[in-house]
Order: sequence, then structure tokens, then C-alpha cells
Amino acid sequence: MPKIDLINVNKLYIGKNGIVHALNDINLTIEDGEFLCIVGPSGCGKSTFLNVIAGLYPPDEGQIFVDDMPVKGPGTDRVLMFQEPALFPWLNVLQNVAFGLRMAGLLKEESYERARALLRIVKLSKFENSWIHELSGGMKQRVALARALALDPNILLMDEPFAALDAQTRDMLHEELELLWLETGKTIIFVTHNVREAVRLGSRVILMTARDGKIKKEYKIELPRPRHIEDTELIKIAKIIRDDLREEVLKISEEVI
Repeated sequence: MPKIDLINVNKLYIGKNGIVHALNDINLTIEDGEFLCIVGPSGCGKSTFLNVIAGLYPPDEGQIFVDDMPVKGPGTDRVLMFQEPALFPWLNVLQNVAFGLRMAGLLKEESYERARALLRIVKLSKFENSWIHELSGGMKQRVALARALALDPNILLMDEPFAALDAQTRDMLHEELELLWLETGKTIIFVTHNVREAVRLGSRVILMTARDGKIKKEYKIELPRPRHIEDTELIKIAKIIRDDLREEVLKISEEVI
């Protein structure tokens, strides 16, 4: 049984020039434990794709199923992680990670125990009492990742979480996220503008069209793991996808001209 099924999913917005198809007749099956990456030009519907799966935006047409159950709204089985960590500055690292557990009704001691276990996974145990403003950008994202994992979601939805980080920090987080995925078997849907990042992480890459909210092409990535973003074969596959992406970017340029 697939983990996620999108069947004839459409999402419309009213723009300055009329109706905009953010998602247009999307039909896609995502397998349990898959690492799916989504790329495409700005404004192509990548974030909307995550939001409808998260249950934050209802589709205007079509249905979304998770574990063969229709998505009617947000749920603890799906967690959305954004580009900005959105951590609480008045709480320390440990309290931020434990926040969702406390809201779920866990006692303080139990929630802190689970939060500390997650901080060990993201290698931040020594910083549990630190304030958020004391952390680097990469450390903040690791705190955000630990918080996202606190309720043990089956599905992790990630919206360009590493886009603002320097290359060295991003490479390190690629390794940690890949290891976490391999160890837990969670289903991850990862949106990025970086084609090499998508090939580095994904078991499959989806390319979306520029304007009409459709899936242009799918690429199955069968490179051995662990991967490195500078691997020769990875670069070759990324170039194929980037060339297809360039076609979509050119469509936008022609519209502007």
C-alpha cells in the first residue's frame, strides 16, 4: 500500500491576471519510506504541494490519501519544516524541542527525556541549555529538525530547509538527514531549488512546470549511498535535470519579455 496518494489534485488561486493553477491535475503515488525531492522554478507550486499534503490547504478538486485514509486537515503523522527554523526565542534548546510533547500532554520529565534523545541524534546535547540567539544557522535548523521529529511523525515535509545555509553546513546536514532517513525509514518529501541537493538526497526527483502547476518529469535516482554533492555521476544526473528545468525557466523569461 502506498504511503501517500494524490488523485486528480487541483489547487487554484486568484492572481492579478486571473486564476492561477498552483497544482493542476496532480496524480502521484509516494511509497512508504521514499525520499522524494521536488524541484522547479519559483512560483511553480512546490510549497503548495507540501501544504496540501500537510492538510493546511484543502485542494479545490481531487483527493489526498495517507495510509489509505483521506486527508481532512493537519495531523501528527505529518510534520512540516520550513526554511526559517521558527524557534521560540524565549525558550532554550531543550524547551523548544520538548514544546510539542508538552502540548501533547506529556509530563515535563518524560518530554525532556525524549527531547534529549533527539538532541543526541542531531548532535546538540551540549547545547540543551543554550538560547536560540546563541546558535549558528545550521544549529538552529538541527534544533528545528529535532522538534519536527519529537512527535515521531511518519511523514516529514521539508520546504527548502537548508537554502539559507553555507555550503559546508549544508553538506553536513545532508549527511545527518540521509543517515536519519536510512535509520528510521520515514517518508520524506523535500522541496529545493538546488538540483544537486535533490539528486544528493532523493530516491526520486519530481520536476514541476513553470506556470500551470503540473509535473513535467520524474527521475529515479539509483546512485549508491552515501552520496556526495561533488560525485561525478551525481553531477551528470543533475545536469540532465537542470537542462529540463532551464526549459521551464525560459518560459517565464519569454512571458516577461
